Amino acid sequence: MNSNFTETGLKVLAVNVNKPQILNQVRPYINKRKYKFDVSVDPRGKLAKQFGVKGFPTLFLVDKDGTIIHESDGYEDGQENSYLEELKKYLESKNISYADFQYKKQLDNKKDAVIDIDF
Repeated sequence: MNSNFTETGLKVLAVNVNKPQILNQVRPYINKRKYKFDVSVDPRGKLAKQFGVKGFPTLFLVDKDGTIIHESDGYEDGQENSYLEELKKYLESKNISYADFQYKKQLDNKKDAVIDIDF
């Protein structure tokens, strides 16, 4: 979405809210996944508190004036479609043209994966 909607003024910013002791793991995680958007860190959760974040992940669509136009807490499979619809609804309400967009399916076929669970 970040690349496709750049012409509309969309700017994606991810904020990582983790404990300070694991901040050194954030950059390798981003590089491995080849994120094409900005990522900031908020190790003390100040921004999360200011925005009233109730759960993770939380998505905010904020217009250029700083008005929150959509908020979503948590994630369920397929929820990205509602993010896209909210964005398109906003762009259309402002008569901002945009290129057609469809998510690319990414299959995550990992064979012989081992998952360790420690309770």
